[in-house]
Amino acid sequence: MKSLLVTILAAATLLSASQAMAANATDAQQAISAAKAAMAKAEAIHYQWLATPKLLKEAEEADKAGKYELAIDKAKQAEELANLSYAQGETQAKKYGVTLTEKGIQLN
Repeated sequence: MKSLLVTILAAATLLSASQAMAANATDAQQAISAAKAAMAKAEAIHYQWLATPKLLKEAEEADKAGKYELAIDKAKQAEELANLSYAQGETQAKKYGVTLTEKGIQLN
């Protein structure tokens, strides 16, 4: 009876650990997708900072290596840089009276 209980507890522990791992992998993929979306927005106005793609690459490599917390961290950094670069592009466009489009800068 005691060995059956130990076996059941061990199986439950392994099951919960594998479920946590899957959730972390999903979280990493969601963070990477969010970073890619933010980067696409910044790229659409031709205002992407150089460090952003490097961080995304690091996030993807960490995800492949199973280092999900690192992948999420790097992806969030990439997303934040992409959002900041987009905001900077918008601010600069307003300052100089131009419009940023997919075709580049257009004078108003």
